[in-house]
Amino acid sequence: MKAQAILDLMIKDHGRLISLLNKVEKSISKDSESAIKAFDAFEWAFEKHVFTEEKAIFTSYQPKNVSIGFKMLPELIKEHNEIINRLRVMRRDALIGHSSDFVGFKELLFRHKTFEEEELYPKMDQELSEADKQRIINRIQEMA
Repeated sequence: MKAQAILDLMIKDHGRLISLLNKVEKSISKDSESAIKAFDAFEWAFEKHVFTEEKAIFTSYQPKNVSIGFKMLPELIKEHNEIINRLRVMRRDALIGHSSDFVGFKELLFRHKTFEEEELYPKMDQELSEADKQRIINRIQEMA
């Protein structure tokens, strides 16, 4: 039986994150309590997403082109850390009533998401065996 595509599952998860991000954006113009709740929900979902990617997906990827594949993964992990750090700064700023570079944050997140959806996950779906894909998919679904 052919495994479901990793890309499909991760696009769905990215969609959930974008929905939560839109709630953060709307809450920023409201009171700080609403903003903090929205930031907390987004941060929790993003941290679960990162955990899934870094522990269930990236560790299972053995790229055919090693130099390209192993260059890509550390860069994605670095971006995960940058996104989390910027998110925490924005949450702190919202708590004390300061504005943040939400537009820049959103641009970083969308660049990251686009790269994963156009480069990483299609490569994985193409290069991994059906058994390896199914193992990764099972892990993704455990975290959902």
